[in-house]
Parts: sequence; C-alpha cells; structure tokens
Amino acid sequence: MILRRIRAIFLLILLMFIIFFAFRGLSFFRKDFISSKKVIVIDPGHGGKDSGTIGFNNSYEKDINLDISKKLYKKLKSMGYKVILTRATDEFIDNNTRADIANKKRARVFISIHGNAIENNNTVNGVQVLYYPNRESTINDPNSDSLAEIILDKLLEETGADNKGIVDRPDLIVLNQTKMPAIIVECGFLSNENEEKLLLTDDYQDKIVDSIVNGLENYFELNLDN
Repeated sequence: MILRRIRAIFLLILLMFIIFFAFRGLSFFRKDFISSKKVIVIDPGHGGKDSGTIGFNNSYEKDINLDISKKLYKKLKSMGYKVILTRATDEFIDNNTRADIANKKRARVFISIHGNAIENNNTVNGVQVLYYPNRESTINDPNSDSLAEIILDKLLEETGADNKGIVDRPDLIVLNQTKMPAIIVECGFLSNENEEKLLLTDDYQDKIVDSIVNGLENYFELNLDN
C-alpha cells in the first residue's frame, strides 16, 4: 500500500515535470516567431545585375532605392531603432533572401523601397504602397493594411504627390514570405520625367524619408500594448 502510494506520487511528480518542460519548450518555440519591438528591416529594391526600372533619362531604380534606404537607415538609427539593410551596396540579392533576413532578425516591420514605372506612358506620376493582405503583427501592432495606409498618408502630406493608393499584392515574395507586417513603398514613377528628376534630388528623397519615419512613429503609437 505504501509502495503504491509512493509510486503514484512519483508518477504525479514526473507528469508535472513533463508538462512543465513541454510548455516551456512551446514558449521557447513561439519566441522564434515573435517580432522584436526595436528591429526595422529596410530593403532597397533590386541591385547588382538587377537594375530595376530604367528612368525617362536613364537613371537606375536600384541606385535611387539605395540612396533613399541609406538615408532612412541613418535617420531611424539616430532615433534609437535597430535598423537592418538587406543590402548596403550595389549587389544582387534574391527576394527569398531578403525575406529570410527580416524573419531571422525578427523584424517588427519590413519596408521595401522601390520606384514605379509604366511602359510607353510618361504622364502617370504619384506614390503607391503595396502590402500583403491580412498580415498580422505578433506584438499587437496594427496589420499590414494599416501600416500601408499610414505611410501613404504621410507621403502624400509631405511630398504633395498624386495618390495612387494602397494595393494588396499577395503574389510578391518579399511580402508573402515575411512573417511581420510588410510593405513596398513605390516612391514615384521613373517613367515620368518630372518625377524622375525629383527622385534624384536630396530634398525630395529627404521628404520621402521623413514621411516614412513619421508614419512609422504613428503606426507604433497605435500598438495595443502601449
């Protein structure tokens, strides 16, 4: 009788240990998919052998993307954020690698910088933001569509550019393979001569950077945990 009771107590303790470590392991596993509140990944689109679109006067999208991204990186760093560039030089990086970088660094948001273009049409201009529909934050930030709307509003306010709206793009790798709210900022149409000229100036690039920074700050303020 005593041995049976001791055995029962032992089995109960053993079961409690198993349950404890099972939940501990599950919590550890979940942490791999929870974003860091300070990490922002900036992705300068294209690069290296992939020039992106070529502007009205033969500018390369990849160069403009990198210029804007570096300025955005510098400003966010000065504000205390941990910022990661998917590329800091003119190099080719495939889109799966870009998404992997953001996932491995547990980015809070992923922002890819691009330039737009329409073939055989040099009259269209404006800013646009692409996003992955229903991408939820793991740390109670709003979802991707809210991030896209906030950033676009700030861009329109600061640059005075035409509104080309937010567009859901579930087909794009850097949006559908990232695990956090992710957007692509189309900063302007390089196929439009005037907008291309603007995008090559420091002043206009600074306006884009300020817009994105202000938009991010507004977005983070909406966090339900704040």
